[in-house]
Amino acid sequence: NEVYRLLASQKHGIPQFTPEPNENLPNEYRAVGVSIGDVGIWLDGSFVVLFNTCQPMIHSINSAAGVPEGFTPFALRTRDISRHRSYHSPGSIISSAKISQVSLNIEGSGFNLDEKAHLFCRRFSPITVGGSITFSLRSRTAAILVLPDGASRENLIPVEAFRAYVKQYSKQWHAFARECVARTGGSLFVVTGCDKTTSWGIAT
Repeated sequence: NEVYRLLASQKHGIPQFTPEPNENLPNEYRAVGVSIGDVGIWLDGSFVVLFNTCQPMIHSINSAAGVPEGFTPFALRTRDISRHRSYHSPGSIISSAKISQVSLNIEGSGFNLDEKAHLFCRRFSPITVGGSITFSLRSRTAAILVLPDGASRENLIPVEAFRAYVKQYSKQWHAFARECVARTGGSLFVVTGCDKTTSWGIAT
């Protein structure tokens, strides 16, 4: 999808078109969302988590559908994660192309794309009454992510040790994924970092 390719070029990870956790997942997981150590597949713009490598077998996300054969959790300590609560400040705009900001008045928590906007001008209107954002794009192909409340970021620090761990168990993980989900597409994703927010707007 074009929006993923364009926003991924900004090196803030892989954007999710539907970032909300699946409602069928355990409440314990949904309260936190995507986390470091999650293993899953990419399906229809969403990350489908299968299990978490940093949680014990008894954790709800691992006990829900089971874990791969020979599962051994990665020993993750609190100091192994770099956390920044306000990595993206409120009102941050991430764009794949240069834009000229015309107006910025954010008082809502969600955004809809105004389909009547000019080809080179996209307007975002909050679902709740209170304001709008208008951009003039300098490119015919672009993607924009707006973070009204900003966003936090967390990254795994001992990446090399984690890569060695992933390599050791990757075959078992692929076999488990094929059993759980038929449409694996041949690729598994392992989360080593993520940005989280409470509100956003996205468009191409």
